[in-house]
Amino acid sequence: MKRFHFPLDRVRRWRSEQAALEELKLEQLRAESGRITAARVEVEAEGVRSSQQVRSQPAIDPIELTSLESYGLHLRRRVYELTNLERQAEARVLEQRQRVIEARRQYELLDRLRQKAWREWLAAADKEQEDLASELFLARTVRKRLAR
Repeated sequence: MKRFHFPLDRVRRWRSEQAALEELKLEQLRAESGRITAARVEVEAEGVRSSQQVRSQPAIDPIELTSLESYGLHLRRRVYELTNLERQAEARVLEQRQRVIEARRQYELLDRLRQKAWREWLAAADKEQEDLASELFLARTVRKRLAR
């Protein structure tokens, strides 16, 4: 019996590598999205801290209130920018997730074809073994009859 050979094995391995690469890209995009979210949360927290710091002073100078308002406006703009970046990053994550699903689907299709070919090869090997065993049994039986 000849060895099992799946003609599309190189393609199957390549598809597997492509799926792994797409999953790696997805993880990188998720990490980027997480960094953007963390930056937004930090900017929001900085706004709260600065406001509390100025308000906790016993006497507040009007210039400090003006500075606080300007700083608060700056922080709100920054939060708005980071929120937009966050949405864009999430959109890229969703798009990449679709690529991962498609890459996995293409790999799994070839893997199922390989498994089917493997089962067919095993069945053919078993049939060949049975045929050989039958032939050997018949040959032995004939040889015994002739020897009598």
